[in-house]
This record gives sequence, C-alpha cells and structure tokens, in this order.
Amino acid sequence: MPDPDAVLPQLATYAAVVITSVEWLFEPYWSGDRLIARLHGGRVTLTDAAGEPVGPEFAEAAEQLALAIDADAAVIDGVWTAQPFVGDGSSARRLAETLAEEGRAEEVPDPEELETRRAFVAFDLVELDGKSLADVPYQERRRLLASVLAENVRVRISPAVKQPLAPWLHAWRGNGFTHYVAKHANSRYRPGERVEDWLIVSAAAERGPTMVGRMFGQRPRKLRRIED
Repeated sequence: MPDPDAVLPQLATYAAVVITSVEWLFEPYWSGDRLIARLHGGRVTLTDAAGEPVGPEFAEAAEQLALAIDADAAVIDGVWTAQPFVGDGSSARRLAETLAEEGRAEEVPDPEELETRRAFVAFDLVELDGKSLADVPYQERRRLLASVLAENVRVRISPAVKQPLAPWLHAWRGNGFTHYVAKHANSRYRPGERVEDWLIVSAAAERGPTMVGRMFGQRPRKLRRIED
C-alpha cells in the first residue's frame, strides 16, 4: 500500500531530439531501482516509483544514506544501481589514485569491482529541512544537493554537464549507458508527473541510412532540435 507521505518521482519524456542549447544539463540515464529517500529523525525511509515502502533488500541503501546526508530532514530522488559511476566525484577512483601515488599498488582495489558495486546515485533534492523545493529551479536544487550529500563509494551524485556534450556521450556509451537525460536548468519538480523539460534521449551515435536503406527510400530519422 502506498505511503500517504511518499513523494512520487518526477518522470522524464522519451524524445528524439538534438539539444545544442546551453540552458540544458545532461546526465547519464541510470538503470536500477528508482527510489525516493526521506531522512527524518536520523533515519532514512525509502519508497519506490509507485510510493510503496521498499523491502529489506534496500536496507543497506537506507543505512548508507543516513550516514551521508548532512541535514535534519531531506527528501532525495535517485536510483539504486549497479551501473559504473562515471563522474569526477567517485571516492573509489580517488582512493585508487592515492594508493598508487603512495606506492601501495598491492592495496589498490580492482577498479571494476569498485565501480560496479551497488550504490545510490542521487540526482535531485526535493525537500530540505521540511521545506519543499518543488518550485526551485533544477540547477539550484543540484547545488543544494551537493551541499547536503557527502559522497562515498555507496552514495554518489550523478554528474550533470552542459554543452559540449559529445565527449561525455562517448564516455557514457563506453560505460554501457544507452540513454541520457536532458533537464532544463530552470525546470521545476512536479511529483508524479511526466514532464517535457526532462527528456530521455538515446545515447547512440546518429547514423544515416545504409546504402541498402537508401535504395529502398529509407530517410534519416527526423530529430527535433532545441537551440538557444
């Protein structure tokens, strides 16, 4: 049964677009379990995309978040995922680099093991200290999220980048991401709604029709363009 106090996650819209505007931010599309984490009284409770309380299999996520959130109360939107983390904030990568620099190579963990273990990847802050941030622009919510969440190996903040996007797409595809999410910097948070200022876009490189396709009249896929 849904938790009456649960916040439903905002949903993005699938779109075939090319975005060149500097007013948008881009994140990898994380596969996994979409969760809303609520910190209150030093304890974190988790609900799923339908507002249902989650089972004991997510107890570790709740414990790690309770240690990482530096606030009296907060509601955070994110994903419990096993996908590799690709941002600069990876504690695992910093640890490996530090050990290597200190000549302690035998202690360096296996990067693949570190980067693919399950972690909660946060990408939005919905409430802080009892106040809703729903009408605060997304870019500002991201700044507040970074100020209250201490990253570690099991709790991370999703990277969010601006144009030029191409180098990031190359890296994300190399790490197995098939899609990315484009979010307008001024977008608000509308719980439970599917919105047009959050877009899920294929990360696949755009290619024109093959020679056979051209012979049979195949045309390039028409993409909507979003420019400044």
